[in-house]
Amino acid sequence: MLILTPSDFSVAPASGPTALLDWATSTDGQQVLDHGLCAASLLPRDDDVVLVLPPRVVSWHRLALPKVASAKLRAVLDGLLEDRVLSDTTELHYALEPGGKSGQTVWVAACHKAWLQSWLQALEAAGRPVSRIAPAVWPLPASAHTTPDNPTAPSLHWAHDEGGQAWLASANPLGVSCTPLRDSGPNSLGESASGTLLPPSTSTPTEATRWLADPAVASLAERALDQRFELVPRPQWLLQCAQSDWNLAQFDLSLSSGARRGQRFKQQLRRWRSAPAWRPARWGLAALVAVQLVGLNGAAWSERSSLDAKQQALRQALQQGFPQVSLVLDAPLQMRRELTRLQQASGTLSAGDLETMLGALAQAGPGDLPVPTTLGYTPGEGRFSGWRASEDQVRTLQQRLEQNGWRARFDGKELTLQPTER
Repeated sequence: MLILTPSDFSVAPASGPTALLDWATSTDGQQVLDHGLCAASLLPRDDDVVLVLPPRVVSWHRLALPKVASAKLRAVLDGLLEDRVLSDTTELHYALEPGGKSGQTVWVAACHKAWLQSWLQALEAAGRPVSRIAPAVWPLPASAHTTPDNPTAPSLHWAHDEGGQAWLASANPLGVSCTPLRDSGPNSLGESASGTLLPPSTSTPTEATRWLADPAVASLAERALDQRFELVPRPQWLLQCAQSDWNLAQFDLSLSSGARRGQRFKQQLRRWRSAPAWRPARWGLAALVAVQLVGLNGAAWSERSSLDAKQQALRQALQQGFPQVSLVLDAPLQMRRELTRLQQASGTLSAGDLETMLGALAQAGPGDLPVPTTLGYTPGEGRFSGWRASEDQVRTLQQRLEQNGWRARFDGKELTLQPTER
């Protein structure tokens, strides 16, 4: 998996090679394998590319959607957001929260469509087509008592560098805000901090509040807010974004249903293979497979031992009954041959003698017996042809011979007869 994000959202991909992207790669979705900063044409190749949109690119709106057909949902969003956004709604791209649909109150993400499409086209031209679009920060799930004045509501703050400026992105169940940081003393936020989501969270720290920072701006953020931050490198943050269920590739930027199913399958497979929460299931499956392998090997060993014992008993019976046989290769076959020789030496008819075959023909076809006019014989096999009967009568005779324990084969002209055991 290749996860990337523009290093400066104000730089359009039309700048060509100068438009840089931060990127990180991962094989299991849990650990960063490699990371760097380069132009789109120099990115490592990967079949699963996730584009992460910086916090300032996306605006968030909580809307109660009416029940409408999917084809009309885009027009409904234009009408609901017309008075909430500064841009023309036709210039925006929308995406609903995971699982969101009409008839529900959902979070709607909005961003500039032309800017996003230009990045997607640039990556497509560079041979790195995007399979999923994820936000860098998104509203947190609401608790049962979430209100604007509730200091215990969960919140997340991420200090990061964007285009040479330090920013603090904050998220809680009420939405997302992005505020510039200035290095001029404690609580030095930019002028845009007024009216944001910061005051309830910063004024009353709680266990539900998390303070995270990119190492490059951690010291500045701690001085500006007089708050201890946990270090999270940019590649690790990108990986966490790719692990979320958000996918902003919707409406006219949506992938095919088959591609979406493939993405969900890959994502679930990575989680099952590497996520700590699935470790007991993985160990359980490994133990089950090990038990099955041990059981199969034990059963195979038992069957092999039983077969060896039976073969040894046959060899002993052959050598005890016929001491002149010194080399045993196929005990059953050699025993039948020795019995045939004894029968021939004593004048007793065997199953492979011509007289026995003729008797079998007479026994199988009483009454209207088909009669052959030509016969051939080699030890253990009789061939009868020139039948004075119809083909159906001969085939009826063949079936009766097979029912009596003979091997009979009729090709339309000649009936070949052999004892079942030679």
